[in-house]
Amino acid sequence: MNIKEDISEIITVSKSKIGRDSAIVLAGNIFSAGLGFIATVLITRTLGPADFGVFCLALTVMSIATQFSDFGIGTGLVRFASLYLKNDKLKADLVFKVSLKIRLIVGILIFLVGFFASETLAVQVFRKTELIFPLKLAFIGTVGISLVGYISTTLQARQSFVKFTFINIIQSLMKVTVIGFLFYAYKLELFNALITVIILPFIAFLIGSLIIPRDFLKAKGDEKQSFRELYHFSKWIFVSVFCFMIFDSLGVLMLGYYKTTDIVGLYSAAYTFAFAFPIIAGTITTILLPKVSNLSGIEEIIKYIKKSLKFTIPILFPLIILLFIAKPLIIIFYGVEYQPSVIIFQTLIIGFALSIIMNPISLIIYSLNKPEILAYLNIMQLILNFFGNILLIPPYGAIGAAITTLSVRIIGAIFISAFIYSIIWTKKTSNSGIFK
Repeated sequence: MNIKEDISEIITVSKSKIGRDSAIVLAGNIFSAGLGFIATVLITRTLGPADFGVFCLALTVMSIATQFSDFGIGTGLVRFASLYLKNDKLKADLVFKVSLKIRLIVGILIFLVGFFASETLAVQVFRKTELIFPLKLAFIGTVGISLVGYISTTLQARQSFVKFTFINIIQSLMKVTVIGFLFYAYKLELFNALITVIILPFIAFLIGSLIIPRDFLKAKGDEKQSFRELYHFSKWIFVSVFCFMIFDSLGVLMLGYYKTTDIVGLYSAAYTFAFAFPIIAGTITTILLPKVSNLSGIEEIIKYIKKSLKFTIPILFPLIILLFIAKPLIIIFYGVEYQPSVIIFQTLIIGFALSIIMNPISLIIYSLNKPEILAYLNIMQLILNFFGNILLIPPYGAIGAAITTLSVRIIGAIFISAFIYSIIWTKKTSNSGIFK
């Protein structure tokens, strides 16, 4: 395909509903992330590495607990509710209702268990008494984040992307406003920063509850069937997403166990400085997912791989520049005390570059009806990351965690490449069908 045809295809896609929705979500994500980054910079500079380390440990535990409360049901809600809304509103309403009940029940249980286990977790696991109260606050926050997550998945299932983007932006806008006020009033400290992050999702949920239809609450039907449907679809995705989330958070958690909070803060600062790259990877995935869903043979898969590489590889060139200017940027944004974060950031960014390339290609595994393959891969990555951190964090600290994360991402990229290549090669040589 020549350049003119590529440009013509991009223009056609941009004018389609998928293109418009992608543009709305991308713009909203970038704007929200930008606001969130400003708030993070203010928190990072004010708290210093030690308190920022405590802050990030609490937020990491909160994120993991929130993923438990979702239990993978959010993905199932989007899948089935969006399908049933076309021709069976009662079934769609039951999916919305059952999903909300699951989030409330599981979320409250996790809050109760976590809140009363916070002291044990802080003292016995992290060996840091200063974490007790932050962890208690974090488990309160899981309820709010879980509820606002329900609002987001509901709007996504209804394809209300403008409202979906509005909820994301309003959270970030409130966060940067409150944090900015505290910063300029010289009131920004660990406790106030945590309270802000924890309270705002509850406010966003209240706002969101006013803009979603609420007639689903009155739906009557077989809720057990809806639960079974959600569970069977979501179980592999839950395993995959949860393992990947733990994998992404393991560096912070294990640094919290082996090292002091200032080391955790340096690593977290480097990780949060790369805020744009998950957005890029997620947006590319959003744009290319519809194409993957329609793949029907080997030649189309090969064509898709070539197109995705053509799309993603040029994005990597700015990353090369960023490697060289990372030091002045981090010092400007975070301050001189975060200079050790530079080498950590430079190591991590290579892993993010791999994700930008491999995420779109890994979607092929879903088109082959093999979601369990990604689940197994994420389990393997989690195990390797755990033992790699055990070996490298004690002697090398934060850079050891970064090297482990990068190494495991490289192994994952090799695995996905080898698996997809073997499938294509096997089917080509056997001339058999590729899809179930």
